[in-house]
Amino acid sequence: MVATRFIGNAESDARHARLARFLDREDPLADAVVGDLVSRPRPEQEALIDRMLSLEPGALPTTLSTMHDWLREVPVWFDEARANAGGRVVLRTGLLSGLVLGFKSLVLGYCSPAGNKPLIFSGRLTGDVNTRLAETARFVEAVSHDAGMRFGAPGLRAAVRVRLIHARVRHALQRSPRWQAEAWGAPLNQYDLAGTVLLFSSVLVEGLRQLGARVSAEEEDSTLHLWRYVGRVMGVDEELLATSPSEAHALWALLEATQGAPDRDSRALTHALILDGAERGAPAAAIDFAYALTRQLIGARYADAMELPHSRWDRVPRVLERLVDGVGRAAGAVPGVGDRALRLGARYWRRTVELRFGAKDVPFELPVHPLRP
Repeated sequence: MVATRFIGNAESDARHARLARFLDREDPLADAVVGDLVSRPRPEQEALIDRMLSLEPGALPTTLSTMHDWLREVPVWFDEARANAGGRVVLRTGLLSGLVLGFKSLVLGYCSPAGNKPLIFSGRLTGDVNTRLAETARFVEAVSHDAGMRFGAPGLRAAVRVRLIHARVRHALQRSPRWQAEAWGAPLNQYDLAGTVLLFSSVLVEGLRQLGARVSAEEEDSTLHLWRYVGRVMGVDEELLATSPSEAHALWALLEATQGAPDRDSRALTHALILDGAERGAPAAAIDFAYALTRQLIGARYADAMELPHSRWDRVPRVLERLVDGVGRAAGAVPGVGDRALRLGARYWRRTVELRFGAKDVPFELPVHPLRP
């Protein structure tokens, strides 16, 4: 039986029927690890995960040993140099990438009226918004650095830990009377995880171009390649990992066509994201700009469904687009500008994390209480 959230035609359309199956698919490898860890004391959980992610883990429970061995197997299609080039797109665009991820990628993720339920029930993005955004920034930064997805590197470690956090939340939701499986499918299912990978890759590139950033076809391809591998490490079925921009666009269109309109929870998550700035002392003009930028990046249809207000700032993002495009064209003719942009962009991502976590790295620990009361 197909979850009622699916609004496509799974009975007569072969692609819809195939996609609908992923609503009930979870992540058996990570779920087995969490099932083995959840009854152990937290210090033991963290110690076992650290050992699993080390080059010489020693004796491990079977579930963690199996994941360790799987993570060490790099598929033949993965090209590290190509992935490094994709990561540099995010790093060199710095603040622009941060704006797109915050006000386009995350918001479009919230638009899914069933995919957003784990966020609502866990409270992970309506509680301490600033902490969650800093965690996301660290994750993106870590996977984007050169060789960041090698076994033992910070990017791979972050991706695996985020995968286990998903599994821990899933474990709790499966046992919660609030989870409506017939309506929503499995919690944090493959359908939704595939959409998340696209939000951090194809949708990100689209947003950068909307803001006037110059991203070549080769850079777009490299970005997708990086996130294809990140998605694999995070447990996404390889059938749902795009190998080209055309595949990514087709899959995103299919996901959009088979989910419902944004709901009340979509709006709550989005307004919590934008209004968090006001709670931290941002002036009203900054909040108005954030709403205007979000409207431009996600488009009028979604913006109206999310009840994003209009303001006198609505035209400013288009001015920004022309400004960024003009600067990019001029800078392209100056030797060394690309390397300097990369350094400045990387510094932006590092500073974003340090403002919340200081010199410490983000731990990405399994939550003790995954669901809010």
